[in-house]
Amino acid sequence: MKLFIFITVLVTLVLKNVTSIDCYWSTECKYNYFSSKTSYENIRGDIRDSIVKAEGCEPINVWTMIRHGKKYPGSTFLEQIKDILHFKDYIISNYDNGNSSLCAQDVDNFREWKIETKFINEPSTLSNEGYQEMFRFGSRLKEALPEIFNDLNEEEYSFRPTLGSRGEVSAEALIKGLGYKDLFIEKAETNVSTGYPFGACKSYLREVFNNRDTYKTSLQYMESPEYANMKKRIEKRLGLSFSLTNKNVIAIYDLCRYISNGIDKEFSPWCAVFTEEDLKIIEYVGDLEHYFRSGYGSSKFSRTFGQIPLADLFKNFEQAKNNQGKKFIVYITKSTMMDMAMVALNVGKDESPLSAAHRDVNRKWRSTFSSTFGANLIAVLNRCRQPNETLYEHKIMLYKNERPFLELCDGGFCTWQEFEDIFKPFLKANTDICELD
Repeated sequence: MKLFIFITVLVTLVLKNVTSIDCYWSTECKYNYFSSKTSYENIRGDIRDSIVKAEGCEPINVWTMIRHGKKYPGSTFLEQIKDILHFKDYIISNYDNGNSSLCAQDVDNFREWKIETKFINEPSTLSNEGYQEMFRFGSRLKEALPEIFNDLNEEEYSFRPTLGSRGEVSAEALIKGLGYKDLFIEKAETNVSTGYPFGACKSYLREVFNNRDTYKTSLQYMESPEYANMKKRIEKRLGLSFSLTNKNVIAIYDLCRYISNGIDKEFSPWCAVFTEEDLKIIEYVGDLEHYFRSGYGSSKFSRTFGQIPLADLFKNFEQAKNNQGKKFIVYITKSTMMDMAMVALNVGKDESPLSAAHRDVNRKWRSTFSSTFGANLIAVLNRCRQPNETLYEHKIMLYKNERPFLELCDGGFCTWQEFEDIFKPFLKANTDICELD
């Protein structure tokens, strides 16, 4: 009898120890890649460290395309979130009744959590974190390239946001980060052709963006054994007496990724619902959606639209070579456009198409890095002259999310000829595939 009691106590202690290892709150390196809803802070480099200043070269022009900063969820997803907010009560009561395997501190974090008013009342608008993402990006740019950003006058810059207040507010934050109180921001409606070309293409909107078949593969994956087992694990972990729908799971996931703050290193209590493997599984759903909506799964449109802003980059640098045009141009766009630019550049392309049947953990297509909040492409044109030389040559440095764009040229460092070979063909981008409004 004593032996039985001893073994029971020992097993209990072991189980408690195993549970403590799995506590979300105490996990030092939390998984924070959430597809296109990842905080920019979680994936960025630092342009101040990455910037290449070659001997005899000076930067003369900067062209940037960037997704707006982090926003609050849109109306459709917000309604799904509202439908599961009461799950908080289930999570707490199930733990109190001994029916949950969550850790005490993780449950305490639920007890203390209240949803932000703006989260509910201001769908799709730029969040406080999103504003800081853009502000800090501008501040780092200025520190890295003072030759460009000191003493800008109106003829030397162009801020071009696409439709939606989050684009314009992102531009305002970026301007403040650059150290200016007030610079002119172009009206969003005038920039659809370059920064948001797919928005005026009836064929794309009908055949791809608003077509349910586009999302068929991601829905099939959500019916796969791997995804179903993940849902069962969550239900068991929370001690739920009912089955979660796929919309329930995504809503919980949204409360995890939208509320977590990369800059402040704060994590949403809702993230404790998932294991790291669970988060990787749900991340793949986002990758599938982006792949077939704006990636290689819809390349007929994606490649064409992705070429349009890249052609604009080439034209601006050609002008700058001849001491013409503006020295700083920034397009503030959306995730779809960032995906399409990567397709045009043949970046993130896997040998086999993404599928519902198999989640390749080593896949190249990752929406977390291509099109999350604040994702960006930075191009810097340098004018160079070696000692005792009379003629200038031009070199270009390309950056992706403030890191050298390793997939292009020599680790992102291009001669003019290399740059021209890649980008000049984009001038031939043809939108005849569209029925224009």
